[in-house]
Amino acid sequence: MTRVSAPGKVLIAGGYLVLEPLYAGAVLAASSCFHTSVKLIQKSTEILGSGINVIVLSPQFHQTLQGTLSENGFTLSKESPQNPYVEKTMQVCAKALTGLLGAEFAQKLGKMAEKHSLEITLEADNDFYSQSEHLVKRGLAMTRANLAQLPPFLPCPLNDQGQAIIMKTGMGSSAALITSLVGAILRFFDAVTLPTTASSTTTAGVDIVHNLAQIAHSIAQDKIGSGFDVSAAAYGNQRYNRFHPDRIQSFVAEKNLSNISASELTHCIKTQSLWDNVVKPFGIPPNMHMIMGDVNAGSATVSMVRKVLAWKSADPKGSQTLWESLNAKNMQIISCFDSLPTASDEIWLRLAATTSAKWPSIHAQLGNALVAMQTTFYEIRALLREMGNGAGVPIEPTEQTALIDATMQLPGVLFGGVPGAGGNDAIFAIVLHPSVLSQVETFWSKWTATRVSALLVDVAPSGFQGGLLEEV
Repeated sequence: MTRVSAPGKVLIAGGYLVLEPLYAGAVLAASSCFHTSVKLIQKSTEILGSGINVIVLSPQFHQTLQGTLSENGFTLSKESPQNPYVEKTMQVCAKALTGLLGAEFAQKLGKMAEKHSLEITLEADNDFYSQSEHLVKRGLAMTRANLAQLPPFLPCPLNDQGQAIIMKTGMGSSAALITSLVGAILRFFDAVTLPTTASSTTTAGVDIVHNLAQIAHSIAQDKIGSGFDVSAAAYGNQRYNRFHPDRIQSFVAEKNLSNISASELTHCIKTQSLWDNVVKPFGIPPNMHMIMGDVNAGSATVSMVRKVLAWKSADPKGSQTLWESLNAKNMQIISCFDSLPTASDEIWLRLAATTSAKWPSIHAQLGNALVAMQTTFYEIRALLREMGNGAGVPIEPTEQTALIDATMQLPGVLFGGVPGAGGNDAIFAIVLHPSVLSQVETFWSKWTATRVSALLVDVAPSGFQGGLLEEV
């Protein structure tokens, strides 16, 4: 069996700006991952066509897909429910495997299909989706301790029509799903080698998976996004500049995926020089942690982005001035993290026990650096609100502003904000020490103006290389 995981993401700086290659974003990989398992099972009696029968199990969505994988593509059976993210990703993977392995792919499929079917299982760590209903059913309060008691990979609740109610927490579930699926399929057929530990230097296979996942994700969504979510799923924590969309436009524009040239696709995903995305190391010190709050409201990210881009087009001069100011502040945050002075665990613990006004008196150099970062993040949030007002979208809604301001006044909280495109999905806070996490959670639980529930998710513990992994 092959099992591959890919983490979710939290964009803490660079929202909207990462849509343009000129601007960088600071991306933290989440400790929560999507997992894809691929294995051979005893062949079913039903013959679905040439190639190998495939069963895709998605128990959390109460869904089972059936189809056929061949060197020509992937075809769902007529009786199978549809899932464009899975179906289109499998089609793209078939094309890539044909190009990467040549005739060997068809030979492997033929040999496997004699006695076996292919079973693929998709599983997401619980924090990708709201778990409030599972806690209510168990008579448990919405706390991190109770979330930790829940069984893994819990299914989404069903509505009266028997359809899954999917309440996302905004951590890039579709990108993590597709990246783990691409990685597992390519690894299962020995088309790539993937790292098994976060400290591994095996990157060539990750590059191929990343590139193919960017294409598959864009095809599944029928648009080319910034790509930072797929990049986080592949490479982990990073400073990210996007690739130019024209690199993959021809594949995304092809409505009939069977017309995609396997050789052209393979050339694209194997030729790293064609990809001008920039991924550089970025991370937070090991003593710092992240806490996220699920606001249980949700935002239409696509429409928010569309309105921001319309505002930018309508006011090119004013918007450019704002974006340049915002980018300068974002770069200050990244630079500060890169150059934070070192200090003993005792110093960090003392800093975490008090508010920012007293940090310089505990450790002048580190304390002043942290205060400067906090001030800069206040300025980033103000600029994001200004952008939201100009575009007519609630990037940082008023309710969130009050909550985040109050959170940033707590002892040991460096800064907080709305991740990514903002809105009513979630909030995050970066804290100086794990001891602060419970204090933030308690504060949020008593906040009455907005319902906010702390999640278990933290920063992936492996820094720059906390991305795609083969689980062994």
